[in-house]
Amino acid sequence: MRIGLNFLPTLAPEELPAAEFYADCLDLCTTADRLGFAHVKAVEHYFHPWGGYSPDPVAFLSAVAARTHRVRLVTGACVPAFTHPVKLAASLAVLDNLSGGRLDAGFGRAFLPTEFAAFGVPMDESKDRMREGVDAVVRLWSGGGFRWEGTFHRFGPLPVLLPRPAQRPHPPVYVAATVSEDSFVWAGERGHNLMIIPIVASHGRLAGLLERYREARAAHGHPGPGRVHVSYHAYVAPDRAEALAEAERHFADYTAKQLEAYASWRDVRSDQYPGYEHMEAAVRGTRFQDLLDAGNVIAGSPADAADALQEIAARYPGAETSLHVRYGDISQDAAMRTVTLLGRDVLPKVADA
Repeated sequence: MRIGLNFLPTLAPEELPAAEFYADCLDLCTTADRLGFAHVKAVEHYFHPWGGYSPDPVAFLSAVAARTHRVRLVTGACVPAFTHPVKLAASLAVLDNLSGGRLDAGFGRAFLPTEFAAFGVPMDESKDRMREGVDAVVRLWSGGGFRWEGTFHRFGPLPVLLPRPAQRPHPPVYVAATVSEDSFVWAGERGHNLMIIPIVASHGRLAGLLERYREARAAHGHPGPGRVHVSYHAYVAPDRAEALAEAERHFADYTAKQLEAYASWRDVRSDQYPGYEHMEAAVRGTRFQDLLDAGNVIAGSPADAADALQEIAARYPGAETSLHVRYGDISQDAAMRTVTLLGRDVLPKVADA
């Protein structure tokens, strides 16, 4: 079983300056690299304390690349709707070269109305913009001399993009998917990999969506079942009771910031995001204990964490697990303790899961 770190910052400037937060995260990454973690993942979000310290995952992961040697670097995810495909393909290619070919390129649609408004992009175009952007980036990595005639971008013929990615024919491509069957099927048809968040959907529903994904892969001639990343919040301490109490307290802070961002959905509707106007209410009605009981968060002692990861391995065979260890107002010391305990006491126990 392969385990990595996931960074979705949930801090405001009055809580911690950005420079100090980035320095803390880089320390977590170097420790994870030394202890045998598999990857570091970073999101793309803007403005809100929920995610706003991570507007540029490529820049952050470039700093991680300079301080690590083994971990894969995952954009989880870049948003093609907000960036021209030539710029995005070039930036990711630079990161792949800086890291010695350690990039896993993840792409997503974004979903916060404030972000779409800032970029002047209609939300009802998000799905098509994401798919066109991913197709264009992969094509740009694969050669030159073609003309791109998309719905949103038209360019070329152009010379071969420089630099070429270090990985050939190009870095592995991941697509973020939540509950839309159409997204799972499209990723399978293209032969891309998946990033999923079990906290958003039931395990039963995800099992069915993953089956549709694998059917689409096979029907379009792509070998193997594809690779999958699953993400969870994690808090580990030597004492189980302390860990559970602290994890719940920090999750409450995370939820408050999440609700502030999700409030941008008030009075907004989009056919491409059915039901998203109810997300705020759904988050308000979710209890930490319910998530823990459902296996959608990891909290407790190292033994508890090992058991939870074994269950995840059984639930999603072959999946790589991303752990969000600094959510809400978790301190650097507590996050470092989680990483150290996981690396020292948990990873050896779940390596063969």
